[in-house]
Amino acid sequence: MTVATGAEALMGIDLGTTAVKVGLFDAATGATSAITRTEYKPLSPAPGWLELEAETYWEATAAATREALAEAGHAEVIGIGLSSQGQTFVPLDEGYRPLRPALVWLDTRAQQQAEYLQSVFPQDDSPLSSGLPSPNAIASAPKMLWMRQNEPEVWERTRYLMMLPDYLGLRLTGERRLDVNNAASTALVHPTTGDWWPEALAAVGVPREWLSPIGHPGELIGRVLAQAAGELGVPEGIPVALGSNDQLNGAVGVGNIRPGIASGTVGTAMAIVSTVDRPASVRPKGLGIGPHPAPGLFYLLSFAKTSGMVLTWLRDLMASAAGYEELLAEAAEVAPGSDGLICLPHFSGTATPTFRSDVRGGFVGLTLGHGRAHLVRAIAEAVCFTARDALSLNAQAGQAPMELRMLGGATRSDFWMQMMADVVRLPLQVPVCGEAPVLGAAIFAGVAAGRFASIEEGSEAFYRPDRVFLPREDLASRYDEAYTAYLDAMERLYPGALRMES
Repeated sequence: MTVATGAEALMGIDLGTTAVKVGLFDAATGATSAITRTEYKPLSPAPGWLELEAETYWEATAAATREALAEAGHAEVIGIGLSSQGQTFVPLDEGYRPLRPALVWLDTRAQQQAEYLQSVFPQDDSPLSSGLPSPNAIASAPKMLWMRQNEPEVWERTRYLMMLPDYLGLRLTGERRLDVNNAASTALVHPTTGDWWPEALAAVGVPREWLSPIGHPGELIGRVLAQAAGELGVPEGIPVALGSNDQLNGAVGVGNIRPGIASGTVGTAMAIVSTVDRPASVRPKGLGIGPHPAPGLFYLLSFAKTSGMVLTWLRDLMASAAGYEELLAEAAEVAPGSDGLICLPHFSGTATPTFRSDVRGGFVGLTLGHGRAHLVRAIAEAVCFTARDALSLNAQAGQAPMELRMLGGATRSDFWMQMMADVVRLPLQVPVCGEAPVLGAAIFAGVAAGRFASIEEGSEAFYRPDRVFLPREDLASRYDEAYTAYLDAMERLYPGALRMES
């Protein structure tokens, strides 16, 4: 849908791993005016390294913004909100000039530094502590220490360390401010105070003045400068709002702002965010937890590293001209349980709750009677099983979700979404706007621009369900058997990989 020329719009910007997405939404109705993307490719100058020039993020943002404005009939933008991947950061000199390419969150060069910091970091037993070894190799803190140890000439000139959202906010407004959730991805934020943690900073050797002041989603960073306005094509002086991590932005974009709702994304990985009203006093270790963008609430986060990408792997391995729709249509002809074939989808190790890199993926129970359709169905079922793993972990924390809202490429398949509802035994909704992180950013923009009194008001006003899937009891019981077989296979091959003691 395209709004009429001159209509007021809220803009969301999502800084992803391989692309910037920009969305424009009608400020009165939340209807999508335009969503555009500009892609980039991080470079890997050595095994395990992943980097990208900071200027590339800015140029991609400007290009996607100009394209979105043209597509939307040059709607009048009244506010901008942000969404971003976590962990990625860039060092700047005293003139705010990048000193080297940004270290992207997937970069794992700092494994040795992570192990060292795990031994010296202050331990915390607060209700918001994740219970995980912290920091792990993808957190910013170990990579900052790596830089200090291996690039002393860069470290000597560094005066600011910025995550992607506060770097973009700086380019837009000239102000330094960072949201609490992306700040926490550094592993340098205290889980209770929500501010920079002095003891952790000391362990890495980061002066506090190098880091931006911390705020909360929907709060004002500043107003768009004339130079930025000219490069992007937006009005000078409009407000720019703090956002959040992309998964939490997505939760806001699908109306996941009340206890009892969970939102999930099936893409390269699988992530489930559950909204709760309090941290559980007793909960499984390894479960991510933190302050929800909606004030007074908290989130529980579980994720698997590989999910929908396993289907991509199989398609590419077969060198098949068949698209995903054709493959899934074939899989739909196979009975639930894939005639005894089980897929272990952890092709890059487990994430929540154990974060074990020794775990490998595979297929268990293959026979000469199994064909391509069985392999595809087993993968689709395994992706649903990872969601059930996540939701079960959240339920152990005492606040089981009652409803699931899904995002990602898999939502294009009614077959797959019905399977998901059957496996997790929850009502499932697919939203009209599949780019929920961008929509969530626009909602934050609406709060900063004064269009919404709260994040909750904006989220409820802009969320619209498209399709609803209800669990079918007869099939749910059959999937219970398949899920049990999956758990048994994982436990035989990788004991303890799907559970961590409380």
